[in-house]
Amino acid sequence: MLKKILIIIIALASFAACSTKNENGNLIIKGTVKGLRLGTLHVKQFQNDSLVSIDSLMVDGNEHFEFHTQIDEPQIMALELPQVNNGRLLFFAAPNDTINIFAYVESFGIDPIVKGGVNQNRKNEFDQMMRQFSNKEMDLFKAKFDAAKQHMLKEADSLGQKLENLKIKRQLYTLNFIFRNKDYAIAPYVALNQFYNNKKALDTIYKTLTPAVQQSGYGKQLKKLLQNSSNGN
Repeated sequence: MLKKILIIIIALASFAACSTKNENGNLIIKGTVKGLRLGTLHVKQFQNDSLVSIDSLMVDGNEHFEFHTQIDEPQIMALELPQVNNGRLLFFAAPNDTINIFAYVESFGIDPIVKGGVNQNRKNEFDQMMRQFSNKEMDLFKAKFDAAKQHMLKEADSLGQKLENLKIKRQLYTLNFIFRNKDYAIAPYVALNQFYNNKKALDTIYKTLTPAVQQSGYGKQLKKLLQNSSNGN
């Protein structure tokens, strides 16, 4: 009996500690998962290239959720609902941000609505444009394939050139986006994801970043990548 009481006391103490931490958190993540009746939501953070859960919430009949957590710098984070397919969505958070998320449980990680601080809102802008480029590329590729299949070689070549031009346009848009957002951590994050193997572009990008962004987590990752490249690693 005494052992059971001690276990309950320890559990309550742990819960109280988590509650205190949440109340003092500098990041609010809240929203609605439409249609969610039962499940566990996890807030995850990248640590050494792995996603680690830093908070969780059992959902039982309530579609609405709210987390208060602590982060040190702007970063990509994840909200996960393991019970469903595509149960992960990414968002860009920074200290003192409030992230608002709306998703349907059936398509949780596919097409959520996420609004937040400046980095997240700029990420929304970038992601929307990338989707448009991807859709156009798919249309052109299909048209090129169909033309080649029907032995319309001249048409296929023309469509192939349009594809190449679209890829260049996509790169130019991405560079322009990075330069326009050199004051924000979203800039080195996009650079690392879009130009990882283009060291010349990354070097130019790094030099345009503001000193504060160079000292951000993604700014440091970009600098390390450039240093390793120059050392032949």
